[in-house]
Amino acid sequence: MQHQRTTGLTATQFTTLLTALTHHLTWAKPSGRPPALTQTQALKITLLYHRHNLTEELLAELFTVSQPTVSRAINTIERALEKILTPLNRPLGESLKAPGSLVIDGTLIPTWNWRSLGKTNFSGKHKRAGFNHQVICTLGGRLLAITDPLPGARHDAYAFRAHGLDQLLDSSTLADKGYVGLGLATPVKRKPGQRFNAEVKRNNRLLNRLRSVVERVIAHIKTWRVLHMGFRRPLSSYQRVFSVVRGLVFLAAGGTFE
Repeated sequence: MQHQRTTGLTATQFTTLLTALTHHLTWAKPSGRPPALTQTQALKITLLYHRHNLTEELLAELFTVSQPTVSRAINTIERALEKILTPLNRPLGESLKAPGSLVIDGTLIPTWNWRSLGKTNFSGKHKRAGFNHQVICTLGGRLLAITDPLPGARHDAYAFRAHGLDQLLDSSTLADKGYVGLGLATPVKRKPGQRFNAEVKRNNRLLNRLRSVVERVIAHIKTWRVLHMGFRRPLSSYQRVFSVVRGLVFLAAGGTFE
Protein backbone atom coordinates (compact mmCIF):
# COMPACT_ATOMS: atom_id res chain seq x y z
CA MET A 1 0.00 0.00 0.00
CA GLN A 2 1.28 3.47 -0.91
CA HIS A 3 0.59 4.95 2.49
CA GLN A 4 0.88 8.65 1.71
CA ARG A 5 -1.59 8.50 -1.19
CA THR A 6 -4.12 6.31 0.55
CA THR A 7 -3.89 7.05 4.28
CA GLY A 8 -2.33 10.54 4.13
CA LEU A 9 0.66 9.39 6.18
CA THR A 10 4.07 8.07 5.22
CA ALA A 11 4.91 4.46 6.06
CA THR A 12 7.04 5.67 8.99
CA GLN A 13 4.25 7.89 10.34
CA PHE A 14 1.75 5.06 9.99
CA THR A 15 4.04 2.67 11.89
CA THR A 16 4.62 5.24 14.64
CA LEU A 17 0.90 5.79 15.01
CA LEU A 18 0.22 2.05 15.03
CA THR A 19 2.83 1.51 17.74
CA ALA A 20 1.27 4.21 19.92
CA LEU A 21 -2.14 2.68 19.30
CA THR A 22 -0.87 -0.75 20.36
CA HIS A 23 0.37 0.66 23.66
CA HIS A 24 -2.86 2.56 24.23
CA LEU A 25 -5.47 0.02 23.18
CA THR A 26 -5.99 -3.68 23.82
CA TRP A 27 -7.34 -4.92 20.50
CA ALA A 28 -7.40 -8.71 20.67
CA LYS A 29 -8.41 -10.01 24.09
CA PRO A 30 -6.56 -13.16 25.29
CA SER A 31 -9.84 -14.98 25.84
CA GLY A 32 -12.73 -14.82 23.47
CA ARG A 33 -13.35 -14.73 19.77
CA PRO A 34 -10.60 -13.11 17.68
CA PRO A 35 -11.68 -9.82 16.04
CA ALA A 36 -12.66 -9.81 12.37
CA LEU A 37 -10.07 -7.07 11.73
CA THR A 38 -6.51 -6.77 12.94
CA GLN A 39 -5.50 -3.53 14.63
CA THR A 40 -3.47 -2.60 11.54
CA GLN A 41 -6.50 -3.10 9.31
CA ALA A 42 -8.71 -1.12 11.69
CA LEU A 43 -6.27 1.81 11.62
CA LYS A 44 -6.06 1.68 7.82
CA ILE A 45 -9.85 1.68 7.56
CA THR A 46 -10.13 4.68 9.87
CA LEU A 47 -7.51 6.66 7.94
CA LEU A 48 -9.09 5.75 4.59
CA TYR A 49 -12.45 6.86 5.95
CA HIS A 50 -11.12 10.27 6.99
CA ARG A 51 -8.79 10.80 4.05
CA HIS A 52 -11.27 9.90 1.30
CA ASN A 53 -14.65 10.13 3.06
CA LEU A 54 -15.52 6.62 1.88
CA THR A 55 -18.76 5.03 3.00
CA GLU A 56 -18.66 2.27 5.57
CA GLU A 57 -20.35 -0.07 3.11
CA LEU A 58 -17.53 0.39 0.60
CA LEU A 59 -14.86 -0.11 3.24
CA ALA A 60 -16.64 -3.27 4.40
CA GLU A 61 -16.55 -4.59 0.83
CA LEU A 62 -12.85 -3.74 0.44
CA PHE A 63 -11.88 -5.52 3.67
CA THR A 64 -14.46 -8.34 3.32
CA VAL A 65 -16.20 -7.68 6.63
CA SER A 66 -19.63 -6.39 7.59
CA GLN A 67 -20.60 -2.72 7.75
CA PRO A 68 -21.26 -2.87 11.53
CA THR A 69 -17.74 -4.25 12.00
CA VAL A 70 -16.31 -1.29 10.11
CA SER A 71 -18.45 1.13 12.12
CA ARG A 72 -17.30 -0.33 15.45
CA ALA A 73 -13.66 -0.30 14.34
CA ILE A 74 -13.79 3.35 13.26
CA ASN A 75 -15.41 4.46 16.50
CA THR A 76 -12.93 2.51 18.65
CA ILE A 77 -9.87 3.76 16.76
CA GLU A 78 -11.18 7.33 16.72
CA ARG A 79 -11.59 7.43 20.47
CA ALA A 80 -8.06 6.15 20.96
CA LEU A 81 -6.56 8.52 18.37
CA GLU A 82 -8.29 11.50 19.96
CA LYS A 83 -6.24 10.88 23.11
CA ILE A 84 -3.01 9.88 21.34
CA LEU A 85 -2.98 12.94 19.08
CA THR A 86 -3.89 15.44 21.83
CA PRO A 87 -0.27 16.73 22.17
CA LEU A 88 -0.40 17.83 18.52
CA ASN A 89 -3.44 20.04 19.18
CA ARG A 90 -1.63 22.67 21.23
CA PRO A 91 -3.36 25.67 22.87
CA LEU A 92 -3.57 28.75 20.66
CA GLY A 93 -1.31 30.73 22.98
CA GLU A 94 1.51 28.25 22.36
CA SER A 95 1.00 27.56 18.66
CA LEU A 96 0.87 31.24 17.62
CA LYS A 97 4.29 32.20 19.00
CA ALA A 98 6.00 31.77 15.62
CA PRO A 99 8.19 34.76 14.67
CA GLY A 100 7.24 37.02 11.78
CA SER A 101 3.92 37.92 10.22
CA LEU A 102 1.04 35.46 10.30
CA VAL A 103 -2.00 35.01 8.06
CA ILE A 104 -5.55 34.15 9.13
CA ASP A 105 -8.71 33.15 7.31
CA GLY A 106 -11.93 31.38 8.12
CA THR A 107 -13.29 28.28 6.42
CA LEU A 108 -16.56 26.37 6.54
CA ILE A 109 -16.50 22.61 7.09
CA PRO A 110 -19.78 21.49 5.50
CA THR A 111 -22.26 19.21 7.21
CA TRP A 112 -25.69 17.87 6.41
CA ASN A 113 -28.35 20.51 6.91
CA TRP A 114 -29.91 19.02 10.03
CA ARG A 115 -33.31 20.68 10.59
CA SER A 116 -32.80 20.96 14.34
CA LEU A 117 -29.72 23.16 13.80
CA GLY A 118 -30.62 24.70 10.45
CA LYS A 119 -30.56 28.36 11.53
CA THR A 120 -27.56 27.90 13.81
CA ASN A 121 -25.27 26.10 11.37
CA PHE A 122 -26.42 27.56 8.05
CA SER A 123 -23.89 29.97 6.54
CA GLY A 124 -25.46 32.70 4.44
CA LYS A 125 -22.10 33.38 2.80
CA HIS A 126 -21.56 29.78 1.67
CA LYS A 127 -25.26 28.90 1.28
CA ARG A 128 -24.90 25.66 3.21
CA ALA A 129 -24.71 24.28 6.74
CA GLY A 130 -21.43 23.66 8.48
CA PHE A 131 -18.96 24.72 11.16
CA ASN A 132 -16.73 27.79 11.16
CA HIS A 133 -13.01 27.26 11.78
CA GLN A 134 -10.21 29.82 11.84
CA VAL A 135 -6.94 28.78 10.17
CA ILE A 136 -3.66 30.54 10.99
CA CYS A 137 -0.36 29.99 9.20
CA THR A 138 2.97 31.71 8.57
CA LEU A 139 3.80 33.65 5.41
CA GLY A 140 5.83 30.63 4.38
CA GLY A 141 2.74 28.41 4.49
CA ARG A 142 3.42 26.52 7.75
CA LEU A 143 0.16 25.66 9.48
CA LEU A 144 0.09 26.86 13.09
CA ALA A 145 -3.49 26.42 14.29
CA ILE A 146 -6.99 25.33 13.37
CA THR A 147 -9.54 26.51 15.91
CA ASP A 148 -12.34 24.45 17.40
CA PRO A 149 -15.72 24.57 15.65
CA LEU A 150 -18.27 27.35 15.94
CA PRO A 151 -21.70 27.34 14.25
CA GLY A 152 -21.49 28.14 10.54
CA ALA A 153 -23.91 31.05 10.92
CA ARG A 154 -21.20 32.92 12.84
CA HIS A 155 -19.01 35.16 10.70
CA ASP A 156 -15.22 35.33 10.88
CA ALA A 157 -15.12 38.53 12.94
CA TYR A 158 -17.24 36.89 15.65
CA ALA A 159 -15.10 33.73 15.60
CA PHE A 160 -11.95 35.86 15.84
CA ARG A 161 -13.10 37.36 19.14
CA ALA A 162 -14.78 34.21 20.45
CA HIS A 163 -11.51 32.26 20.27
CA GLY A 164 -9.58 35.07 21.97
CA LEU A 165 -7.49 35.68 18.86
CA ASP A 166 -7.82 39.43 19.40
CA GLN A 167 -5.50 38.91 22.40
CA LEU A 168 -2.97 36.84 20.45
CA LEU A 169 -2.71 38.48 17.00
CA ASP A 170 -1.81 42.07 16.12
CA SER A 171 -1.48 44.41 13.16
CA SER A 172 1.32 42.31 11.66
CA THR A 173 -1.25 39.56 10.90
CA LEU A 174 -2.68 39.56 7.39
CA ALA A 175 -6.40 38.94 6.79
CA ASP A 176 -9.15 39.59 4.25
CA LYS A 177 -11.92 42.20 4.38
CA GLY A 178 -14.01 40.06 6.71
CA TYR A 179 -11.67 41.13 9.53
CA VAL A 180 -11.77 44.89 8.90
CA GLY A 181 -11.83 46.83 12.18
CA LEU A 182 -10.17 44.12 14.26
CA GLY A 183 -6.68 45.61 14.28
CA LEU A 184 -5.24 43.34 11.56
CA ALA A 185 -3.58 44.19 8.25
CA THR A 186 -6.50 44.02 5.82
CA PRO A 187 -7.20 45.43 2.35
CA VAL A 188 -8.95 48.79 2.33
CA LYS A 189 -12.69 48.35 1.91
CA ARG A 190 -14.20 50.52 -0.80
CA LYS A 191 -17.26 52.54 0.12
CA PRO A 192 -20.12 53.05 -2.37
CA GLY A 193 -19.14 55.66 -4.94
CA GLN A 194 -15.54 55.79 -3.74
CA ARG A 195 -12.57 55.42 -6.08
CA PHE A 196 -9.18 54.15 -5.00
CA ASN A 197 -5.96 55.82 -6.09
CA ALA A 198 -3.10 53.78 -7.57
CA GLU A 199 -1.29 53.42 -4.25
CA VAL A 200 -4.31 51.95 -2.42
CA LYS A 201 -4.93 49.54 -5.29
CA ARG A 202 -1.29 48.47 -5.23
CA ASN A 203 -1.36 47.90 -1.45
CA ASN A 204 -4.57 45.88 -1.71
CA ARG A 205 -3.09 43.69 -4.45
CA LEU A 206 0.05 43.12 -2.38
CA LEU A 207 -1.93 42.14 0.72
CA ASN A 208 -4.15 39.79 -1.27
CA ARG A 209 -1.14 38.17 -2.91
CA LEU A 210 0.62 37.64 0.42
CA ARG A 211 -2.45 36.30 2.21
CA SER A 212 -3.28 33.84 -0.57
CA VAL A 213 -0.94 31.40 1.18
CA VAL A 214 -3.63 30.65 3.77
CA GLU A 215 -6.02 29.61 0.98
CA ARG A 216 -3.50 26.98 -0.11
CA VAL A 217 -3.09 25.81 3.48
CA ILE A 218 -6.88 25.42 3.81
CA ALA A 219 -6.98 23.49 0.54
CA HIS A 220 -4.29 21.17 1.91
CA ILE A 221 -6.25 20.62 5.13
CA LYS A 222 -9.28 19.66 3.08
CA THR A 223 -7.40 16.92 1.27
CA TRP A 224 -8.78 15.04 4.27
CA ARG A 225 -12.07 14.72 2.43
CA VAL A 226 -14.21 14.20 5.50
CA LEU A 227 -13.64 17.95 6.10
CA HIS A 228 -14.52 18.86 2.52
CA MET A 229 -17.29 16.71 1.08
CA GLY A 230 -19.83 17.05 3.87
CA PHE A 231 -19.97 15.46 7.32
CA ARG A 232 -22.55 12.65 7.18
CA ARG A 233 -22.50 11.39 10.75
CA PRO A 234 -24.49 12.74 13.74
CA LEU A 235 -23.21 16.17 14.74
CA SER A 236 -22.57 14.90 18.27
CA SER A 237 -19.52 13.06 16.91
CA TYR A 238 -18.16 16.03 14.91
CA GLN A 239 -15.85 17.39 17.63
CA ARG A 240 -14.16 14.01 18.06
CA VAL A 241 -13.73 13.45 14.32
CA PHE A 242 -12.43 16.98 13.81
CA SER A 243 -9.94 16.65 16.69
CA VAL A 244 -8.62 13.40 15.21
CA VAL A 245 -8.27 14.81 11.69
CA ARG A 246 -6.66 18.00 12.99
CA GLY A 247 -4.10 15.86 14.79
CA LEU A 248 -3.52 13.80 11.65
CA VAL A 249 -2.97 16.98 9.62
CA PHE A 250 -0.23 18.10 12.02
CA LEU A 251 1.23 14.57 12.16
CA ALA A 252 1.39 14.41 8.35
CA ALA A 253 3.15 17.79 8.37
CA GLY A 254 5.92 16.38 10.56
CA GLY A 255 4.55 16.89 14.06
CA THR A 256 5.22 14.46 16.90
CA PHE A 257 3.08 13.34 19.80
CA GLU A 258 5.68 11.42 21.78
